[in-house]
Amino acid sequence: MLIACSCAMPKIIVFEDPLTAKEHNDLGLAYEQKGMWDLAEKEYLKAAEKQKGWYVPPFNLGNLSYKQKNLERAEKYYRRALDLDRDNPDTMNNLANLLFEKGSPEEAKQLIERALSFQRKPEYLDTYRRVFGRDAP
Repeated sequence: MLIACSCAMPKIIVFEDPLTAKEHNDLGLAYEQKGMWDLAEKEYLKAAEKQKGWYVPPFNLGNLSYKQKNLERAEKYYRRALDLDRDNPDTMNNLANLLFEKGSPEEAKQLIERALSFQRKPEYLDTYRRVFGRDAP
C-alpha cells in the first residue's frame, strides 16, 4: 500500500516596516509626551536605523536620556547628533548644558558661544548665562 502525501512547504511571511524614519520619530515624540519613555526610545532607535544620517533621532534620544537623568547616555547621543549635523545650534545648546552640569565648563562655553553665533534664541541666552555667570554680550 502506497500513500501519497502532498505536503506543502510552510510559507514564511516577512512584513516590511511601513513607517518612515520621520513617522517613527514622530511616534517617539508622542510616546515621550505621554511619559511612555521605553516606547519612545524604541521608536527613536527605529528612526535612527531607517535613516542613519539624520541627526534628529539621536538628538531626541539625548533629550530623553537627559530627562531620565542618564547624563552619560545623553552625552553620547548629543555627540552623535552633532557628528551628523555639525552646525545644529539646538544640539550645541543641549550638550553645553549637559557638559556644564557634568563639570566640563570649558567645552560648554565653546559650544554655547558657537550656538549663539548661529542664532540668539532665549534658551541659548539662558544657557550662556548659566555657563558664564553673566548675560551674553
